[in-house]
Amino acid sequence: MMKKVKKIMAGIVLAAVICSLAGGCGKEQDPEKEEPVTLTMMLPQSHYKDFFRDELARFEEEYPRYHIDVLRIPDNQWIEVVKTKAVTGELTDIIRIDKGLMEDIGAEKFVEMGEEESWYGRVREEQLENKKIGGRLYGLPVGSSSSVGLIYNKEIFDGLGIAVPKSMDEFYRVCGLLQENGYTPLYVSDKDAWTATIGFSASVSQIMTDEDYEKLMSGEMRWDNERYCSILEDFAALRTEGYTNPDYIEATYDSAVQAVASGSAAMYMSGQFFINDVQELSPEMELGMTAVPYRGDVLTVKSGEGMFAVSAKSPHIEEAKVFLDWFSSAENMNEFNAGWNHMPVFRDQEMAMPRWQEELYEEYIEPGNTALEINERFSGIDLSRLWSLQQEMFTGQISAREVLAEWQEEFERQVSAIRQ
Repeated sequence: MMKKVKKIMAGIVLAAVICSLAGGCGKEQDPEKEEPVTLTMMLPQSHYKDFFRDELARFEEEYPRYHIDVLRIPDNQWIEVVKTKAVTGELTDIIRIDKGLMEDIGAEKFVEMGEEESWYGRVREEQLENKKIGGRLYGLPVGSSSSVGLIYNKEIFDGLGIAVPKSMDEFYRVCGLLQENGYTPLYVSDKDAWTATIGFSASVSQIMTDEDYEKLMSGEMRWDNERYCSILEDFAALRTEGYTNPDYIEATYDSAVQAVASGSAAMYMSGQFFINDVQELSPEMELGMTAVPYRGDVLTVKSGEGMFAVSAKSPHIEEAKVFLDWFSSAENMNEFNAGWNHMPVFRDQEMAMPRWQEELYEEYIEPGNTALEINERFSGIDLSRLWSLQQEMFTGQISAREVLAEWQEEFERQVSAIRQ
């Protein structure tokens, strides 16, 4: 009998030891002892803003075993790098991606997100639908509608009694008045290619019809047409006639923020996120935004197709979803959308609209006086060559017609590749 008891006790002790070594029987593992997880994330360089870095740091603080390793890609290389990594199977765990680029490389390369996601039912209907591909969603919606236009210092304009220009003739007159009063009329930052092309892109967007789009895609219409060449020549002339900063070839987006924030430059063409960047340096500065003056009655807009998507080949799909769940909270999305000056993505977000944004809504958005930005119209086309060609033109290397003729060849090549 005693031998049996001893054997039973020995078995119990052995089982206890095994349970102990296994981390406990029937008990959850101590979170602090869980294996650390490194999630990789890829995004364009210009998207790695201070407010987003703060959010990532806060996530890592709240989830100590997680670390997010961010791969920042220069904006003018972004599309090419993403396409290459998609082909080689080297996409990061998480990627900040627009719907158009996702369609181009294949939605099947990403994890489908459905109603089982905790945040799905909170997404505003229009922000859900404009990101779906074939009726399916492949990422956490984070981008929302925004505007691209002419940002100006209201204090300077009011002080000089200058009206906001609504045509190119008015714009040139305004530039002359600002120059006479000691200001840099229009700051341009051509070293950053994505900023150099905004004037042309926004202007072409204002006049491009659905028929124009179809004709460009079919080859019935060419990019090097007289009207587009004239637009490009107008923006080149602003530089040669001295209405911009003299160092425009070396100037960057960051130096543009500094120049406008200091009050030395009166205007800049950009997305509405630029206003936030300036007001971080000069919180009291009152800025306004209007349409690019080629057609001052039409505001160029982006529908906001940005998502945080998870690679289908990621070894950390569930861990990546933990980050998406966390990021989707109203508090985090408020910070993110406010940082970009975007409208809310989720129904439970509460964001105050600044006065300049109210004015855009009253004058352009509510009446429907808007045009879709060409980067979204041609979402499957890599426009970076068009950017770099304009940089070459602004340094005097080639003409406007040469820019658009060479771009026409590249455009035809890409359209042909898409249709194969």
